[in-house]
Amino acid sequence: MKLARLRGPHRRISSGAGLPYRIRVPLAKLQERKNLPREETRAPALGDGEQLESMDSAPDYVRLALTSRVYDLVTASPLQYAPGLSHRLGACVHFKREDLLPSFSYKIRGAFNLLDSVRREGATSVVTYSVGGQGHSLAVAASALGTARLDAAERAMLGMQATIVLPERTPRQRRSQIERAGANVVIHGSGLEDAKREAQRLAREDGGAVFCHLHDDVRVISGNATCGLEIVRQHSAALDPLMQQKRALSRTGRFSNGIAPHAMRGAAEAVARANGHLPPGTGQSLDALFAIFVCTGGGSLIAGVAAIVKQLMPGTKVIGVEPEENNLMQRSLLAGHRPKLSEPSHFVDGAAVQQLGSEVFRLCDSLVDDVVTVSTDEICAAVRDCFEDTRAMLEPAGAISVAGLKRWLATRPAAAGGASRGNYVVISSDASCIEFDILRFISERASYGEQTERLYALKMPDRSGMFYEVYKAVQPRWVTEFIFRHEPSKDAVVYMSLERPTTRALLDDLRKIEVHGSDVTANEMAKTHARYLAGARPGELAGERLIRFEFPEHSGSLAAFLSALTPDMFLTLLHYRNHGGQVGKVLAGVKMPANKHGDFDAMLDGLGVTYFDETENEVFKEYMA
Repeated sequence: MKLARLRGPHRRISSGAGLPYRIRVPLAKLQERKNLPREETRAPALGDGEQLESMDSAPDYVRLALTSRVYDLVTASPLQYAPGLSHRLGACVHFKREDLLPSFSYKIRGAFNLLDSVRREGATSVVTYSVGGQGHSLAVAASALGTARLDAAERAMLGMQATIVLPERTPRQRRSQIERAGANVVIHGSGLEDAKREAQRLAREDGGAVFCHLHDDVRVISGNATCGLEIVRQHSAALDPLMQQKRALSRTGRFSNGIAPHAMRGAAEAVARANGHLPPGTGQSLDALFAIFVCTGGGSLIAGVAAIVKQLMPGTKVIGVEPEENNLMQRSLLAGHRPKLSEPSHFVDGAAVQQLGSEVFRLCDSLVDDVVTVSTDEICAAVRDCFEDTRAMLEPAGAISVAGLKRWLATRPAAAGGASRGNYVVISSDASCIEFDILRFISERASYGEQTERLYALKMPDRSGMFYEVYKAVQPRWVTEFIFRHEPSKDAVVYMSLERPTTRALLDDLRKIEVHGSDVTANEMAKTHARYLAGARPGELAGERLIRFEFPEHSGSLAAFLSALTPDMFLTLLHYRNHGGQVGKVLAGVKMPANKHGDFDAMLDGLGVTYFDETENEVFKEYMA
């Protein structure tokens, strides 16, 4: 699969056994500290043992969070137990319900703290750019300054006006909610970079307006850090289910199996420690908070949470989660600098940034323990997990932390004897950028993310009675989708989805009746396009290329590609599918002379959109050509 050069390679980067993705201090210092004599004592450690170097000279985020004005607007979001997720994972999981805050997002914390500060400095208007979530929070914060609990002198300073620049691809619903919050909305450009330049221009032209960085600002980070303070205060409620049983049966003084609570607790801790869940000598217990999972996004939330937690609860891990296809934080921490992406993710656009800010990077490079990357299907499954436990409908960025916890625990051994795998908090950070239409896509993909449903591409002889033979071979497996079209001159192509099949056994059963196939559950082109094109097989065409695009969903977005095709390049296939107003996915076949492939590549690179060359994709070669 060829990826657009403007985006760079997208390979999964794996870490060493259990180590953080980024060694957080220079290697020489790390080696020096690891070789300290065992009897030598030092200050409390962070993460995997490194001490924070710069806290003497850097901002004191604990003090800044404690003295912020965030609580003039918000109240602490609850820490809610997730019974279904806890049961399935064999752990104690709590949601930090940031989606219940005004603007339905943690972003209101940093936005209000920032605006309160710039207003005190005399500013009367602010300008920023966004794809929706940040802009909505800034608009709500600007409006709330008129109704917050202020004294008389502060009320005299009211009158904050917000202008939000949105790219053209921003869904109409998001524009409307920002306008309803009282902000001016300006639509400009096809992407975030265009919107940012326009916002900076507007701020320069209006001498009284302040351009707001909604992630890389100490005031934003310290406002968002109040989320970490709340977790520190609330984490004692995040107890292992054994402790909940202890409270429920405290009157009898014994568990249902007749074992005293302290004995059961000690045995469970011993099992957990023996299985590596509690390292020897850490002093952790089963009511300790093992890890907090946070959407990385622009980094202000994870940086703020880490700055608090690593000072007040250094034994608790802070783990970032981001999409596989846009692992900006992971790349940055591995590289030791701040690379820039040309175009952020469309599906997880509530956490879309092109480059980490310098202060965010400094904090994350020092404090974040690990970064987990997850697939689109896993994110969709996490949205469903959150709904089932809380009845909250989160946007993909808001649920991605749950997907990260599931992926992270899947790489660790299960606890023996039914012991708990520990206590975890996942921050359900956002519900402000969820459109009803995208639920169709999320529902469709959630089963693939849970691995409870699998998709197969099959070739079968197209003869009378063949469908019934396939039906009998598949039974009693549960078929959830079957797509077939008569193909008189070739073997017929079938796409079939089944619940919880055993792939090898299924394909063996089908091979007995001359049906050959492949498991294509992990093939994005197959799931998004090919299964809807069953039977659309133009035959092998010399010089044909197959390109998969992700176009920002706005008027004329496909026109740039179509208008760039020269007369000797013509379409052989086109399939478009909308995914909830955020991104349109297009599969295009193009046939051209042999000497035009270089020109075609240059044209694709110049479009400025995400594309994948699928010409060598197994599904195209075996089931479409």
